[in-house]
Amino acid sequence: MDAIQLYLDLIKEVIAANDNHIYEYILNWISFIIQHPGIKSKVAIVIRGVQGTGKNTFTDVLCDLMAGYSAKNITDIEEITGNFNAVIENKSLIVLNELKNFTEQRALNSNALKSVITDDVQRINEKFVARRDSQNVANLIFISNNYCPVKIEATDRRYLVCQTPDAHRHNFEHFDKIHQAIKQADFYDNLLTFFMKRDISQANLQVIPMTDAKKDIQKVSKSPVENFVVKYLKQLKQGMECNLAVEYKPKELTEFQFKAQLKAICDYERKNAPNSKCTKKIGYYKLKPGLIQDYESIKDEENEINDDDDDNEEEDYTNLKIIPNDQDGDVINQ
Repeated sequence: MDAIQLYLDLIKEVIAANDNHIYEYILNWISFIIQHPGIKSKVAIVIRGVQGTGKNTFTDVLCDLMAGYSAKNITDIEEITGNFNAVIENKSLIVLNELKNFTEQRALNSNALKSVITDDVQRINEKFVARRDSQNVANLIFISNNYCPVKIEATDRRYLVCQTPDAHRHNFEHFDKIHQAIKQADFYDNLLTFFMKRDISQANLQVIPMTDAKKDIQKVSKSPVENFVVKYLKQLKQGMECNLAVEYKPKELTEFQFKAQLKAICDYERKNAPNSKCTKKIGYYKLKPGLIQDYESIKDEENEINDDDDDNEEEDYTNLKIIPNDQDGDVINQ
């Protein structure tokens, strides 16, 4: 244990920022992909932080530990999401390094990236070779000095995001001790034994710790529809009339785009309008029960920031008259 303690301390003090819950999760995540090389964790780790904090030391050791089944320091995300993606085949660990903010990455296909993280089979396209389906066992770690290297949705279940402190950034003596320990002949044998013998029978990797760093990225990543849901959360929890939702849709979306995206996160209900003698049933959008907690958390975060900003108060449309809507399914004859 002494042979690997400095490396474990690096994980705890730097990668997990001395958060024991995150530290234990990371150890379980590594142990899982080592103990079960043919099964995906379906969770990616994002590590943010300035240069010189130890991020690369952490991932370089893991890649060397899994030599032959890892890809170290890929700087072009298109290598896993683009037209030629053979690098992901037969790799248990892939480290993507020096990523820009997702808003600056023209090549970033967030849906393709989500597929690499979670799907068990990938379509492999290799130059001058016929396309083929291959088992996808890749687990991803993203390293970046930038604020938001990936896009993370409000309802995300794929990413653990860590923010590295810079306490040891200029402590060259500290990192020299770690590097000297890594060079010891028995280091990798001891580290492999540690992860292989770690009991993860009670670990659930799908329960991902929430961090402030992840919340930061989620705020930047919010789509127009997610902003709409947060703004009208009260109405959508109770059921918001479809015609009202369309009336107040984000301006940057067409009505078709808005409805398609909203229906992905809302149930559609038909019922009589309250306090109305109308014989017609009206369509309502109601936020899916499993998503309410996610959006309530986002709403609470925004309220803490904007509690003195009257412009951000949620509007009440209870007494607004119904706006005629001739779209199919919005107003239905009884």
